[in-house]
Amino acid sequence: MSAVQSILLTVGTGFLMLLGLAGIILPFLPDILLIWGAALGYGWLAGWPGNAALFLIILSLLGLVALGADIWMTGIGAKLGGGSFAASFGGLALGAVGLVFLGPAGAIGGLLIGAFLVEYLRRRDANEALKSMLGVGVGFGSAVIVKLLLGTGMIVTWLIWVLTGTFS
Repeated sequence: MSAVQSILLTVGTGFLMLLGLAGIILPFLPDILLIWGAALGYGWLAGWPGNAALFLIILSLLGLVALGADIWMTGIGAKLGGGSFAASFGGLALGAVGLVFLGPAGAIGGLLIGAFLVEYLRRRDANEALKSMLGVGVGFGSAVIVKLLLGTGMIVTWLIWVLTGTFS
């Protein structure tokens, strides 16, 4: 691969990764899977430079934790708010529907309304459903922060791979 091709590959991969990082906040864009896929594509196209296996394992572990953060942390938020994991799943499901029809605002609104509805149907108590909804919101917000940190960690890991692979 020529120097120009190598630079274009590196810059293109970095751009895709930053797009994936933006996708954590803008739910209509792919997020963690785009970051991971860009790293995988970089390795394949660059001929697996340096300690590719080690870096791919680290990237994959960070990515798996980030992917689980949505469900796990949203569920913890629901529990802390006195709700159930069903409320968090209901919120995530209605959030996905809201995203499709109303964009990012629909995703957030759907998340909160879905959590409220599921918990209200389960308990028949609007105050308890409201606490659960707030817990789901806090849990989901926390998951976004964790995903941003882990996504950034994936990009930094890739940058270290690029630098050590180039100079090895």
